Amino acid sequence: MAERTGGECAPAEDGAEREPRREVARLLSLLDRHRRLHRQQRALGDADLRILWLFADGRARTLRGIADALHLEQSTVNRQVNAAVTEALLERSRDHGGQAYLFQRTAKGYRLFEADVAASLAGYDEALTALGAVDAAAFVDLLDRFTESYRAVAERSGEELRRE
Repeated sequence: MAERTGGECAPAEDGAEREPRREVARLLSLLDRHRRLHRQQRALGDADLRILWLFADGRARTLRGIADALHLEQSTVNRQVNAAVTEALLERSRDHGGQAYLFQRTAKGYRLFEADVAASLAGYDEALTALGAVDAAAFVDLLDRFTESYRAVAERSGEELRRE
């Protein structure tokens, strides 16, 4: 009998049924790879996109407000927001007599954000269309249920949401 050298995570080589949890891990890893490739076509990086998404409601925010909403350290947000200001994606201002800067999206930030979101959604739409209407609806329903179940598992760890 040949010794297996692929370790615990190696897929079944003899055509045996694959373990669902390993298939999920494999498929999510593959999806991450595909999403990274698709993201390379965007104008904005992940940090800019995440910050600009927050401003989709049109409200101005302080650095503290941004950090709290994104569950990030204020030093991280400070660096990312200043980079977005330099790129003219965000602008900063002060209320009369206010100490903290307020930030909001610029017209350029709005345009680039909307274009990148549209491109991402078009990719999802194309993939869902390839499934057909019935399978696409079933996929979305199952993905929603899986995500909710996995959220419950993650929250049972008892740890706070980790700051990046």
